[in-house]
Amino acid sequence: MDRAPVGRWARLLGPRTAAGIQVTVFTRPPEEQQEPSRVARHRELVQQLEAAGCRVEFRDRMHEKVLILDGAVLWHGSKNLLANIGPTDLMMRYTDPASCDRVRKLMEHTRMERPARGPWRPAEQDAPAPPEVPAQRAPTPDKVYPGLVRDGRLYLKVPYEQKDEAKRLLSAKWDKQAGHWWVDATKITPEQAARWLP
Repeated sequence: MDRAPVGRWARLLGPRTAAGIQVTVFTRPPEEQQEPSRVARHRELVQQLEAAGCRVEFRDRMHEKVLILDGAVLWHGSKNLLANIGPTDLMMRYTDPASCDRVRKLMEHTRMERPARGPWRPAEQDAPAPPEVPAQRAPTPDKVYPGLVRDGRLYLKVPYEQKDEAKRLLSAKWDKQAGHWWVDATKITPEQAARWLP
């Protein structure tokens, strides 16, 4: 988040929240910032949104840029509304309650299970990374379902006749134990895999 856009939104939303409109902002936790100065700035900006009456909830490894208004208007794209934007960032507006509902459910149910990286440390404190231990898989396939992200895998619902296409387009792989196709959640976004998600 950056000061100028957060200030602009706080000024716009403050009167609305005072009038009883509920505003929830989802953002990354301050600890996910790369530098100590950015951690402090992020906390300050969260406090500014809260002072404007917004409820702020943290979402690990958040990358999605979405605005849902009254369950009927969806803004979705690469444009980050709370940060400075690049020259090619876009956002599209949809007036479709069904799309709002689908994106809201996707946001609620597909979360990364571990941080992308640990808190920032100065270079002189860097130590060799410990050897990577393979994450344990779920013991029973009934706990795996399309849309689930577990152990860096995003599980899909791919009909048999579309398996070759999913492999070609997304490098999907078959999990025999779970009985589902999956993709690398660090490389494939839910938007890219939307065709095979609930």
